Amino acid sequence: MITLVTGGARSGKSDFAEKLVAEKAAGGPVLYIATATNTDGEMDDRIRRHRARRPENWRTEERWQNLDRISLGAEKAVLLDCVGFLLDNTYFGTIADWDDPKQEEADAAEEKVKAELTALAELCNAVNVDLVMVTNEVGDGLVPATKVSRLYRDALGRINCHAAALADHVYFSVCGIPMQIK
Repeated sequence: MITLVTGGARSGKSDFAEKLVAEKAAGGPVLYIATATNTDGEMDDRIRRHRARRPENWRTEERWQNLDRISLGAEKAVLLDCVGFLLDNTYFGTIADWDDPKQEEADAAEEKVKAELTALAELCNAVNVDLVMVTNEVGDGLVPATKVSRLYRDALGRINCHAAALADHVYFSVCGIPMQIK
């Protein structure tokens, strides 16, 4: 079973996804794939808080690529948090000039992330492990001021559509209230 949880910033999507994956694992071990990278003090604090709230029987892999190489053992469920950081990190490795990003580079990053999500979904399906993915809803805000930000927003919107197509269930979280939309 594949589930996608989306929502805006601080909408409760990660909290809901963690509860959902804990239910799916029924107290058993979980693999938590953390895609954020520590770029500054504020990110360090966010990562620390996320780590602190995970149960001890959850194994964490901090990675944003080669998701098809993850080794699943006794885990009953996998949580990927989050797709937005997966794209963000892929952009950092793909876009050469942030002031004048090339569409081809953005397209390559988008396709790489879609392939990563597809590979992870196939891996989890092959071993009958539930997968819960968290992503950011970016299409409800203002049009970003910079080209690279517009490319990112558009790519993440398409990646989210891809992830939703892979998913059996999709939830949208607003003000801490998750609503099932698929």
